[in-house]
Parts: sequence; C-alpha cells; structure tokens
Amino acid sequence: MQTRICPVTPIAVVLSLVLACGCASPRKAAPLTVHGPVAPADEVARDGWQRPQAIVAQMRLQPGQVVVDFGAGTGYLLQHLSRAVSPSGQVIAVEIQPELVQRLRQRVSDEGLRNVTVVQSTEVSAALGQLADRIVLLHSYGELDHPIDMLAALKQWLRPGGRLYAVEFLPPPDPVGLPMPLSDPDHRVAPDTLEAEMRGAGLVATQRYAVLPHQYFAMFVPTEELTPALAQDRDRVGAPEAVTPAAR
Repeated sequence: MQTRICPVTPIAVVLSLVLACGCASPRKAAPLTVHGPVAPADEVARDGWQRPQAIVAQMRLQPGQVVVDFGAGTGYLLQHLSRAVSPSGQVIAVEIQPELVQRLRQRVSDEGLRNVTVVQSTEVSAALGQLADRIVLLHSYGELDHPIDMLAALKQWLRPGGRLYAVEFLPPPDPVGLPMPLSDPDHRVAPDTLEAEMRGAGLVATQRYAVLPHQYFAMFVPTEELTPALAQDRDRVGAPEAVTPAAR
C-alpha cells in the first residue's frame, strides 16, 4: 500500500513558529479519571477499536529504544510497547495518581515486564531518569491541569530526533454507530486546542494519522528540529498506514 504523507504546509510552519513563542491554555482540565478493575477480556475488546498495534507501528519503535507511556493509567499499552523495544529497550510508565502507580507496579510484576519501569510524576514535571526516543500520551492529555508546563518538561527528556505522540478522542458531535465506548465530552480536547498548547511548549505536529475511529492521533517534534524532522518524515517509505490530516 502506498503511503500518503501530509507534512505541514510552509504557511502552517510559519504560524507554528510564531505561536511557539507562547500560548496560554484556553481550557480547563477534566477531573482525573477514576479507573476501576480492568478484566483481560475488556482489554481484548478494546484492541478492536484502539488498535494498539497500529499506534506502535506508526511510532516506528525499534529494539533498544526508550519509550515513555505518559499517563499510563491501568497499563493497557505497556505490553505492546515492551515487545516493540525489547530485549534491550526500556519502557517508562508515568502516572500522577498514587493508586495507579501501585497498580501499575503490580501489573508489571505480575506480567513479568522486566523492561518496564514505573515512575510517579507531579502535575508539571516528571523525573524520567533517562532521555527518551518516544513519548506517547494515550487518552491522558485532557486530564493535564498544566498542559504547557507538563509538555515543556517532557520535551526536555526527548533525545535529539525524539518524537512525542498524542492520541485523544475527538470532541462531539459523535458519529452514530462507532464500535467503541466514547469518553465523557469533558475529557476530550479539540485538535486545534491540543496543537496550540503543544506549540506553546515548543512542539509542532508534523504528521496526523487517520488510522483510529473518531480519535485524533498525531506526531509532534520540537520546534528547533522542525526543518530536519519534516525532511526526514517526507522521505519515509513503507510506513504501515496511510497518513492524512486530522479531522477537525
């Protein structure tokens, strides 16, 4: 399948550079999600619409890399990330809520995920301990109280050439008949708002992926690496999924 790549246009690049100089958050964060017990069957059902293999494939993870799952929640994505970077890679699962940190550590132990480390963060910073090749936020962005501060802190942990990925449900109106349980509208962030806050932290979207039903999925690079990042991504071949602009 031929890959369609839609890099940001030159005009958008200029606007991104201007907006990157500062951006106040125009929204109020949603309350933290209270996670109950998750049955294995529930996660198997989620695989059908969340498509974790597609997410990992677009992140182009390689053995030996360091990947951060920020807002790891109940640990849904950890096994997929662990397999993609093992045996010599490292997964860092980051959570703010202490009770989820304990549950994550228990899950890592129970499932024998030896290349996964669990880290507790604050609402504005995270001490990861090492630079990361990839950072992913899977349905955790809307719960950030201080998104620009947190993103700026995460950006400092990206090694040169590192990428940050965000996956969020699109805001209402919702299409009828989606094969998925949609989150409360209060927990969703419009793509324009998310990208504006990313620019405020010095991160710019260079790819938007149309591979998830009614979910926004995009790759962000540090503003200072924008030109080489665009050149690198434009020259990619054989990417596993088509790439199109995100729905607005």
